[in-house]
Amino acid sequence: MEEMFRSAFVRGLIENVVLLPAAVVVFCGWGLLRFTRAAPDRRGALWAAGLAGGFFASYAVTYHDFSVPPRTVLSWLPWLVVGAAVAVALVARRANMVWIAGVRLTAVAVSAYVLLRPLLHQEPWSTAFISWFGTAVVWFALWSALALPHVDQKAGGVALCVVAAALALAAPLSGSIEIGRFGGALATALGVSLVFPVFVRDRRWDSPTGDVPVMILGALMVDLRFYAGAPWVVMAWLTAALVTASLAIGWIRSRRNTAQWGIIVAGVAALLPAALACWTAWRVYQQSGGY
Repeated sequence: MEEMFRSAFVRGLIENVVLLPAAVVVFCGWGLLRFTRAAPDRRGALWAAGLAGGFFASYAVTYHDFSVPPRTVLSWLPWLVVGAAVAVALVARRANMVWIAGVRLTAVAVSAYVLLRPLLHQEPWSTAFISWFGTAVVWFALWSALALPHVDQKAGGVALCVVAAALALAAPLSGSIEIGRFGGALATALGVSLVFPVFVRDRRWDSPTGDVPVMILGALMVDLRFYAGAPWVVMAWLTAALVTASLAIGWIRSRRNTAQWGIIVAGVAALLPAALACWTAWRVYQQSGGY
């Protein structure tokens, strides 16, 4: 154990994937609380900024191929996430459900095309369309279920934290240490963002706080499958974790008097499929003899 912590790689993971995003989220949360007391209607946008700040602090120190204009799919990540979050924030406060759904659908359609564009140009038209359309539909459906507008989105945040942690473990076994680092940073930022409000009176998560991690996790899953080449079965289990969490959120909303424990139900529902994703990735890695 002592030798492991002496490793520069392990120390870098702890510092850049755990400590840095956690520190940024705590710092942002402390500062944001001062603003939300005077402007509670801006709470959602401010919490989203703090969560994104924690993740992108880790992104900035671990990803060294960022470029303007973007040249790689991972270079597009900040632009897609920030653009979608701003668009959702502009319509979420007063717009009806149709407008919010339209903005989300546009965001995932554009994001899926941007991320898959290098591959789509190499495939026949029908295959490219199915890949793009299927990705956009699944992404949009999960977003709609996990981050309900005008509703406390913390339950979805717990589920996303569980799946992001599973992604952090499965991605290195499936061909991408870098995406694994990003998954770990997202899980850390989400975990701290979820725990921090417990110590204050106002615990609610409003849009776009829940929208930011959906965009980040969705982009990472697309990259892991189409560029790192993760097995379909691993991606199926990760997606199943989000689906079961979505069903749990729907069940929670149909019940009454669940406020005390309902937040964690979605995360518990996602645990088994998320664990199976990690186990499957490990089995595939062993059978392949390592990469």
